Amino acid sequence: MINRSLVGKLWLAIVVLIIMVMFFLGVFLSQFFGDFYFSLKSQELVRNGTEIADMITSAPDRQEWQEELTMISRYIDAKIVVTDRRGLIRSCTIQGGGMHRGDKLMYPDVEKILEGDIVTQRGEYPGLEMTVLSVGVPIKVKNQVIGAVFLHSPVEPVTDTVKTVQKFIMYGTVGTIILATILAFILSKKVTKPVLDMNRVAMEMARGNFRERVIPESQDELGLLGNTLNFLSAELQKNIEALSTEKDQLESIIRSMTDAVVTFDINGSVLLINPPARELFKLRTETGTLHINDFSAVPVVTEMFREALSGKKEMKGEIPFEERTLKVVLAPLRNQDGDIRGIVAVLQDVTKEKRLEMLRREFVANVSHELRSPLSLLQGYVEALADGLAENEEERGQYLDILLDETLRLRRLVNDLLDLTQMETGNMTMRFDKISLSELIKRVTDRLRPLFAEKGKEMIIAVPDDIPPVSGDEDRLQQVLVNLLDNAAKFTPEGGVVRVSAVTGHDRVDISVTDSGPGIPETELEQVWERFYKADKARTRDEAGGTGLGLAIVKNIIQAHRGSVSVTSEPGRGTTFKVSLNIYDESMI
Repeated sequence: MINRSLVGKLWLAIVVLIIMVMFFLGVFLSQFFGDFYFSLKSQELVRNGTEIADMITSAPDRQEWQEELTMISRYIDAKIVVTDRRGLIRSCTIQGGGMHRGDKLMYPDVEKILEGDIVTQRGEYPGLEMTVLSVGVPIKVKNQVIGAVFLHSPVEPVTDTVKTVQKFIMYGTVGTIILATILAFILSKKVTKPVLDMNRVAMEMARGNFRERVIPESQDELGLLGNTLNFLSAELQKNIEALSTEKDQLESIIRSMTDAVVTFDINGSVLLINPPARELFKLRTETGTLHINDFSAVPVVTEMFREALSGKKEMKGEIPFEERTLKVVLAPLRNQDGDIRGIVAVLQDVTKEKRLEMLRREFVANVSHELRSPLSLLQGYVEALADGLAENEEERGQYLDILLDETLRLRRLVNDLLDLTQMETGNMTMRFDKISLSELIKRVTDRLRPLFAEKGKEMIIAVPDDIPPVSGDEDRLQQVLVNLLDNAAKFTPEGGVVRVSAVTGHDRVDISVTDSGPGIPETELEQVWERFYKADKARTRDEAGGTGLGLAIVKNIIQAHRGSVSVTSEPGRGTTFKVSLNIYDESMI
């Protein structure tokens, strides 16, 4: 289409221009040569007329010039008419036509010629059946006009010559047009070839291929345009590669972010969304166009989007979403002119932070509560002893026993807090060694068995003697078992059973402690490892007899051993705590 259009336009323009030039040139040359030949013929007739006039003036009184004029007429191929000063015909070589000697000559401009002017005309005259070129020359004697000589020459020879010239001009014009057409077509093709080459490169650029280049065939304007297009292609390739690299980096950064990021255009269509955002809003499909309406599960986001778009300002807030708390920030994206071209939304799940903040407050409150109880008791009994309220030694001894118990409880609480803090900060030293689990479990259970029997609870041990040794710190693992069994004893009712078992896996040993207590609700299973957590909210620490830090200490000790802990529970049927430890390997020590 481009080829036909551009070549056709150039060819048509050149051919039309040449035709117009040749047409006007032909008309001009035809007119020029016609006037030129008629001018030559006129000059020749004037010269002949002048010579005849001179001949007549040499013998003006001679009456007969007919024979001489007839001979001259044949020689110069012109009819001759001679008049006197009155316009009366004296001699005439025109046969017929009513022109006789002594007749009055009825030519136009006769009077003007007899006044001494030379007149040249073209037209038809009486007695002549053709168009002739006429010249009237006055006959003068001593500057006195005594007559006139009229010469009539047929114009046909002149017009034939002019027609011949015009014919040659026409042939030349046609030949020139044919040659110009061929040359114009060749020139058009030559001119359009680099244009087509540039069009090809431009189309490749539009398809994203910037490696194609124009090969300039000349150093003219087209060559300069081709070099400019090559430079443009190279620069576009650099810029697009740079933009692509930046885009890939941005997408990689956004994809690697743990926060949900969504970018919208001003119409609400999603331009970019990262995996955490898809996971948060349960948008599983990777294909298809998403819209702000697809986030209807969080209507606050839609409202904030409209407010950010209309108010052209950043919007912030915290919203509840599926038992979680999301921190939402919507910021406008602006172009170089400052107009908003989109909105970027960042949604951060701050549930853990909120929960940790709440746990911190609860921790402070719990620590204060746990410390306040023994301190209050200590203060009360010390004041009672100081005031002498003990009536005898037996009552005094009871007061001192209570003071000792509360002091030991306070010490256990402080020690547990210190141990837990050291573990969480990584400042507790562990001495890893080869430990026999069967012996360790037997030693701990034997020590605690009287306590179970005293409270009417049964302990069952299902640990094989050939269980492989593990790698760990014996004192800390003993603390883990004590805390788990103590916790099981607290929540197992009288007559209940606590079972301790061990199973060998591929490269680990799993130790399980199962009680027959009331169990833990499923929604609270992940919270049992928190400090000061109480499964039974109606039960006080005094009744439970613990600090509420045992399970938190267990989790930190096992994690320090590169092991894992878990808990399963069925309300009303008991709870199982499982500890997994690595089998002993000398390379791990």
